This record gives sequence, structure tokens and C-alpha cells, in this order.
Amino acid sequence: MFENLGHVLYHVLIVLFPILFYYQFLNNGAIGNTTKVNFRFLVTLLVMLFCTMSFPIEVTDGSYYDQKVIPVILAFLYGGWMTGLAVMASMLYYLFILGENNFLVMVMNYSIVTVFLVFSTKIYRNMTLKKKVLSISILLVVISITRALSFMYRGESDEIFLAMIVSLITWVSLVTAIMIIENLTMQMQLQHELQRSEKLKVVSELAASVAHEVRNPMTSTRGFLQLMSEDDNLSSAQKRYIEISIEELDRAQSIIQDYLSLAKPNKQGMDRINISQELKHVIQLMSTYTAINNTAICHKIDEGLHIKANKGEMKQVLINLIKNAIEAIDKGGTVTVNASSSRGTVLIEIIDDGMGMTPQQVAKLGTPFYSTKDKGTGIGLTISFQIIELLQGKIEVKSEIGKGTTFTIKLPEETSV
Repeated sequence: MFENLGHVLYHVLIVLFPILFYYQFLNNGAIGNTTKVNFRFLVTLLVMLFCTMSFPIEVTDGSYYDQKVIPVILAFLYGGWMTGLAVMASMLYYLFILGENNFLVMVMNYSIVTVFLVFSTKIYRNMTLKKKVLSISILLVVISITRALSFMYRGESDEIFLAMIVSLITWVSLVTAIMIIENLTMQMQLQHELQRSEKLKVVSELAASVAHEVRNPMTSTRGFLQLMSEDDNLSSAQKRYIEISIEELDRAQSIIQDYLSLAKPNKQGMDRINISQELKHVIQLMSTYTAINNTAICHKIDEGLHIKANKGEMKQVLINLIKNAIEAIDKGGTVTVNASSSRGTVLIEIIDDGMGMTPQQVAKLGTPFYSTKDKGTGIGLTISFQIIELLQGKIEVKSEIGKGTTFTIKLPEETSV
């Protein structure tokens, strides 16, 4: 009975090796995207699926086991519902080709699993690692119990013990795969944050060392230009040239101020503010800018939303993001601002129907010197990300070429005292 049980362990390698290979050579940082199929991750799971199904283990005479449930679960939880359905359909089609005797039963069982995974994927991703392992363990226990009941129904009670051992190995394989995915994903995120922090550090040191030295001669130059502009002997063209020079000096001063904001992030002046009122005020403030760009701005803001922040800095973040949204769309487009509260978190969405961005562009947002605008420096968005991080929040960006971009600010809600 136990003669071939050791071969089940070979399937552990079939499960783990593709995952390690994917992260080492194929990973492009898109794992976990629920709106698009990550084809590299999908191919990895299909290789895992077909290998484990093509080489099943004969535990006893006529009894075969494999670990096809693992790529199915990983597909839904880490690849999204589209990837999950693709893997599920591939598995059922391959079972049909192989001539599975209980094909209809398999279709029914995995349909139930599919429904469960589709509705639990979003909840799963918000769990801690321990809760993820616990939830997956419960799922496999339920699957094992249903398998044991089916053996009892068919009068094959002698298969139950062996099936439980195989289920235990399957559980170990799946949990190990999840641990690998979670740990490697965390390492990639930490590496990305480290690179971003190093860039910010370089910019901050540069700002602190040269900003004051540059601003002094610029201030003097601006003052002399203003005095020159008051000369009545100047022609209108000459006065216009001076005005343009002053405007460009002011723009340079603004950029330097942005660099100083990076060098000295402000953690003072943190108060409980009504973000609902601030949003409405900023939208009203930006209405003139939308009229100039021939765009519309609409909003749906819940009342009484409060956060703990510096009012001036939070206003700067909102202006930066809304202004970027307005500039990202063509004439006649719409910017939508939503604000709501969910589970102790204030959610602020700034949505535009503009040109959108590629995943590569989205990944670079918030880094100094990167901007999708021709005359942009990227510093404004970098400061916005930094301010939100100081408030223990985060900014999430979803974008699609030709359909627009959504910036979602998530901040801890400040309850009333």
C-alpha cells in the first residue's frame, strides 16, 4: 500500500521549482494584478499543472494522485480571477483528454472551489501571512473531508488513510509555495523601497547643499529685473521679455522649494482636519483651472471624514494630484473625485479619463526626476508620496492606456475625541 508513496514527494519539486524559476528569471513585478493577465505567471502555473497531471503517482492499484489543486489555488489567489479561470479551464480540458472517469464529478467539485476562490481573493490579499496560511489550511481540510466522504460513500474506506497522507503532503507543498511567493514579493518591495529611499536621500542632500546658494543670486536678479521693468524708456517688447524672465525665475524658485521640501519633510503641525471640507475647497479652487483646460470636474464626497495631518501639506497633495489629472486628459474630459470611509480608512479617489499610462510608467511614479509631462520634474508627485507615507498612508495607482488613471489615497481615519 505504501510502496509508491515516496514518489508523491517528487511532486513537491514539480510545484516549487516553477515558482522559484519564475521569480528568478521571469518575474516582471506584475504578479497579483487582478485586471490583467500576467502571461509569464500563467505559463508558469500551466507548466506546473501539466507536469503534475501528466505524471500522477499510483499510490495503490488503480488509485492515482497528483497536486493539480495547487496551481489552481495559486492562480486565483496570486494571478487574479482571469488567470484562475484560464488554469481551471485548462485543467478540466486536460482531464477530459485523459479520459477521467469521474469527469462530471470533478467539474462540479472544482466549480464550487472556483466560486469560493473568486469571492475570497480580495479578502485573502488583505490578510496577514498567518491568516493566509490558516485560510488555505481550512480550505484544504474541507477538500480532504469531502474526498474522505466520497471514499466512504463508495465503500473504499481503506483508501481514506492514504488519501489523508497525500493531502498532508499537498498542504505542505501549497503552504511552502505561498511562503516563497510572499517572502520573495516582500523582498522585491523592500528592494524597491530601498532604491527609492536612496534616490530621495541623494536629492535631499543635493537640495540641502546647493538650494540656499542658488536662491540668493536668483533673488537679487529678480529684484533688479523688477526695477528695470519700471523704466518708462523700455519698449513693450522689452518689458514682456523681463516679465518672462521673472516668471521663469519664479518657476525655478518653486522647483528649489520643492527640493527643500524633500530635504526637510515637515512632521509638525499635525492636527485633526476635516478632509471632506478640504477636498471641496480644493475642487472649488481648481474649477478655474478646469475651465481654462475645457474639462469638467465632478465629485462624490461623504461628509464628516477626518484625518490627522498638516492642513497645508494635505492641500498641496490634493492640488498636485487633481492638477495632474486635469492635465492628463484632452479637452472635454472629466475628472472625478470620490471620498469615503471603510474600516477605519479614508479613501480618496482621483479619477481621470485621459490617455493613461503603461505598467512601467506607473511603477516609476513617485521617483525623483520622473514625469510623464514634457515640462514636469516629478518632484511634486514625489513630495505627495512622501507626505502620505509620513501620515502612515499609501497611494495606489491603477492606469490603462486609452482609458485613464485612478489615484487612490488611503489614510487612517481620525475618530472624534
